Parts: sequence; C-alpha cells; structure tokens
Amino acid sequence: MGDEAHMRTYGRLAAVAAVAAIAVLGLGACSSDSDVEAEASITSCTPGPDNGKPVAEGQLTNSSSKSSNYSVRVGFYDASDNRVTEGADVVTDVESGTASPFTVTGVGDMNGPVVCKVLGVTRSANPGG
Repeated sequence: MGDEAHMRTYGRLAAVAAVAAIAVLGLGACSSDSDVEAEASITSCTPGPDNGKPVAEGQLTNSSSKSSNYSVRVGFYDASDNRVTEGADVVTDVESGTASPFTVTGVGDMNGPVVCKVLGVTRSANPGG
C-alpha cells in the first residue's frame, strides 16, 4: 500500500475516532430520546409546494428543571406509511416549564399526501441553566 493510501486510511480512522469521542463526551449532558419524546408534538404537517420538500411544525415543552437545548428529528411518510424523507431542527434556550416552536423541513422532495412522525428528540441542559 502506498503512502497516499495509508494517509487516506489514517484520515478515515481519525475522523471515526473524533466522532466517537464527541458522542461519548456528550452522553453525560443529554437526556435519552425516550425521556423527552413526549415533550415534542407536531401541530401541522404539510406537503411541499409543487411536490417539493414537506414541512412539519410543532412544539417542544421543557418539563425539566433547567433551561435546555433540543434536537428534533422528523420523518415524512407517504400514504402507504413508507418513509420518504426526514429532517431535523435545533431549538436552543428553552426555559424550564415553557414551550417553544420548531420547524422541520424534509431534505428530499415528496409527492402527494404526507404524514409526519417524530423520530427522535434529544435534550441537553444548558450549563448553569
């Protein structure tokens, strides 16, 4: 294997290690999906204009005792319950006991009727919040 191939392999391994380290470090500060999915609700689900990207709007309710940041992932399904696309939104600084809106746009285009489902929610408490 030449030097260039070794460098590509090393670069890939370094990237995987960095992502794994970030994920492990972040676990202590985040709540699991099952703890916070009930805190997200979809209030509207609309197909994109001219068979474009669908949009889901909803509310996050912070039932924790600290100001928190959220990441919400939504799947967009067709009439046969096939997931066609998905998207995510990040909402920051949601105070304890309050609600904040989110908007998720699918990354891909979609035809026809659409059904939106929350796929996952993560919450991380703000330091000192």
